[in-house]
Amino acid sequence: MNLKAAAGIISGAKFGVVLLCALFMTACATQSNMREEFEQSMKGYNRMLRWHEVESAGMVYLEPDLRDAFMKAAAAIKKRGVTITDYRILTSECLPEKRSAEVVAEFDYYILPSARVKTIAYRQLWTYREVDEKKSWRLKSGLPVFE
Repeated sequence: MNLKAAAGIISGAKFGVVLLCALFMTACATQSNMREEFEQSMKGYNRMLRWHEVESAGMVYLEPDLRDAFMKAAAAIKKRGVTITDYRILTSECLPEKRSAEVVAEFDYYILPSARVKTIAYRQLWTYREVDEKKSWRLKSGLPVFE
């Protein structure tokens, strides 16, 4: 093997390593972006529920095929006089490689005429969607039953 051929092989190997590193960094950046987008979506959705914007939360964050059932549940909550007073995120797990996430939140609420504050756990299942180049996290679980 001559010197030029050896230099070409080494140069090709360096290029391969650099390319592999670049691909790895891109994948990490994409997963990091997905996590950040999930955090924003999860916080935005729960904040909207807290501030009595249940219908709007459903329109913004819910999977389109689940919206009708969600809107019926939202109307029932409103009709019954459910008032959410606070929420806490207990656990949050985002799995970008599976394009899914799960949240367990607690909501404090009361139903008039009672002033007794109750607490309910709310498990939320999320999925990452790409439709027509638009990427977003969508909720695929309905509202909890406020009793």
